[in-house]
Amino acid sequence: MCWMRCRNISDNGKEQTAGRIRMIIPLNIVTTYPVRWTRYKVFRDFVQNFYDSVGYGNWKERFCFEYSNGLLRMWVEDVCFSYEWLLHIGASTKTTNSHDNAGYFGEGFKIASLCAVRDYGWQIEMSSGNWELSVMCIEQEIDRSAVWMLAYDVKEREEQKRSCLEITFIGQDDYQIFREVLSAFYYPENLMIGEKIWEGREGAVYTRSGVDYGEGLPYTDDFGRKGAVFCAYQLLGSNPFNLVVCLHHYKKEDRERNSLYSFEVVKVFQELAYYVDAYGAMRMLETMRRYWNSNPRKRIDIDSWSPVIDRLIYKVSQSQDMTACFRKKYPDLLPQAPIYTIRDKNRRGQARAWLSIQSRKYLLVKGQFQKLGYKTLEEVCEECGGFVRNDQAEPRECKGFEILENITRELYSGFFGCEQEFPVRRIICNESASYHGMAKVYRKSKPVMNNSGLSIRYEIGEIYLKRSIFSANGYFDALATYIHEMCHVFGGDSSNAFSQGLTVAMETLLANAPMIEKYRQQWLMQYRE
Repeated sequence: MCWMRCRNISDNGKEQTAGRIRMIIPLNIVTTYPVRWTRYKVFRDFVQNFYDSVGYGNWKERFCFEYSNGLLRMWVEDVCFSYEWLLHIGASTKTTNSHDNAGYFGEGFKIASLCAVRDYGWQIEMSSGNWELSVMCIEQEIDRSAVWMLAYDVKEREEQKRSCLEITFIGQDDYQIFREVLSAFYYPENLMIGEKIWEGREGAVYTRSGVDYGEGLPYTDDFGRKGAVFCAYQLLGSNPFNLVVCLHHYKKEDRERNSLYSFEVVKVFQELAYYVDAYGAMRMLETMRRYWNSNPRKRIDIDSWSPVIDRLIYKVSQSQDMTACFRKKYPDLLPQAPIYTIRDKNRRGQARAWLSIQSRKYLLVKGQFQKLGYKTLEEVCEECGGFVRNDQAEPRECKGFEILENITRELYSGFFGCEQEFPVRRIICNESASYHGMAKVYRKSKPVMNNSGLSIRYEIGEIYLKRSIFSANGYFDALATYIHEMCHVFGGDSSNAFSQGLTVAMETLLANAPMIEKYRQQWLMQYRE
């Protein structure tokens, strides 16, 4: 790097040698300007200028580079531009066509050069067409104070149809960073990119290749280094799937942040889900399988993948062929429609209990999958007879209920709050039902405290027991089920109040084994008759 004392530059710093012009051009960037770019970012912005000049379609064939003895040279043939584009912050050859380039803020070469020469001791030389320049620092005077400023030493040369950048004093570690930077630009031959799933004007979707995700490349903290997210042709983040997604028309707002937040990655997927075709949507949906049963956790959930899944399902549903293909590959999906009523909630509980005892391995998914023609969990459960069908108790079953009520009356006086009148007796008559017992409850207008200090919140109108447990060997099953259902006066199965009540009730049974045995003999007697 050259540091030159040049306080009085006359005639705009021009001098003429052998008929060719040479100029020292100050850039009005003080070398103490408080910006610090990493080596990665410096290389990225240098490479970006070449990338934008040839485009991603020709990048692999046209971009050239070589490294030897501390000199890194990169160039493209048949591309020329004026050095005047390198003079001003905000000036860029991409200004009129910014949608098809990887640049953002038009400051790349200037600030990259400042950091390169000031912070890393590199020497920067650029040439294109009929000019070449070296980055240098000159001393100038501002308000009688000497300051060092970045400048270009520009020289005229013979016309060459190429643009070339040479960086001197590059170490091996620096060169490895440069090689990693090449993976940060989108082009189909990028080694991080695998099989093409979909490509359009708006972007592209690929599988992720087996090449390692470079340690120095940008990634999204919440997702780690797995799938890649290219926005406006640059790698800006990662995703938790085996996918490489590319959204070309993307506007980056924050120049200081180098990688995307997780919610921004979700937004990229949402936008791409509107563009992909049915085949691409199906392939993406398959890769995102872990979120097939996801729903927003709150009213506004910017990190939720649920809207992406919904949109991909819709896209697949628009193609009969893709819908049929998906259904053939995944025949055992059970959508769960939203629950709006207590009846829906009860049916969902019964259906899931039925599902838990099936040998066939179903997969529960979100309700949106109904668009692909799948029957819901409740519909399949009903077809298979999994919901409770009830009947009135027969005489022998009434005798069994009476024994259970006598035990309850004798052991649990004041505990359930129903000594005068027990719930209506009902029978679950279909063997395919998963429940051995069920209770129909009604919330009390005002909770009542029982003699054990537990709050009775519900009244039980009906108790259902499965017909199969009314047998000689079904006594203990019937008793445990009946007491379990009676404990719902305290709350639902998952409530802490129900657990406390059931614990006290079971302890009472265990403490009164002789009485339980006496009633067992009565139970057995009716089956000997």
